[in-house]
Amino acid sequence: MKEVTICLLVFACFSSCSTKKQNIDFVALQASDFNSAPFDLPSGQLPASAKQAHDSCMGFSFDANAILIRTGDTFFIGSVVNRQSLAVIRRSNELGLTQKQLISQFNVISEPCYEKKVLNFPLRSTLGENFSLQLPGADESTNRKINEVLQTSVIDEIESGPWVYVDMKDVLKNILDTVMSDDGLRYKSAALDSANMVLTSLEAVTYLTFVIHTKDEISPSLQAALRSEPFVPFPKATFTIQLFYSNSKEIKMAVNGFFPAAGQFMRVITK
Repeated sequence: MKEVTICLLVFACFSSCSTKKQNIDFVALQASDFNSAPFDLPSGQLPASAKQAHDSCMGFSFDANAILIRTGDTFFIGSVVNRQSLAVIRRSNELGLTQKQLISQFNVISEPCYEKKVLNFPLRSTLGENFSLQLPGADESTNRKINEVLQTSVIDEIESGPWVYVDMKDVLKNILDTVMSDDGLRYKSAALDSANMVLTSLEAVTYLTFVIHTKDEISPSLQAALRSEPFVPFPKATFTIQLFYSNSKEIKMAVNGFFPAAGQFMRVITK
């Protein structure tokens, strides 16, 4: 009987004294908590205008702390990033799931709406400083002219939509609370490092139409090329581009793809 009592007491002590399992949680960061300079844009009007377009379309406000327009090809959702150097330490493809499996567990909200705004920012801010086009069948002179137009003209207006909101906090919490693989554990260790942060959610737009006003009249050869409404090949791009002729001093460029506009970086902790 004494032995049974001792065993029960030991079991009870083990049960009550054992370390409580710690679960993953997330803490919101302010822009002052990390090196946010690369996420700022020259025009102070863009963040407010983009936010208004998103909020009007989606019907809710997104608490972003980073504008991703100039860095969208660097930071993917789920990236573990050093807070000061902004070096990408780990990526979500190290979590042991295929991209399709991971995406299927995201919280995704999309609305088929379009917003027309004057956003006032350089086209190259979205498509890159070295952005250039080659029109199908056009000669060297015509291609040079279209690129001069794109690099020097004023972007008067952008029509955007549909908007997409993607959040992976729930799936990331579930994975990190149970992960056992070596890659997954390395990802978890990096995510929990107080020097790092994780891009847990983002808002993106999937279709953009740029209204471009040129300084000079469009040349006859370029007008002829644009009237065919060409789809322009862009090597290794994840988006498609189509050009339209409006009048002698206006071009429209439609871009169809997935363009992160803003995101939220968060700290990962245990509690």
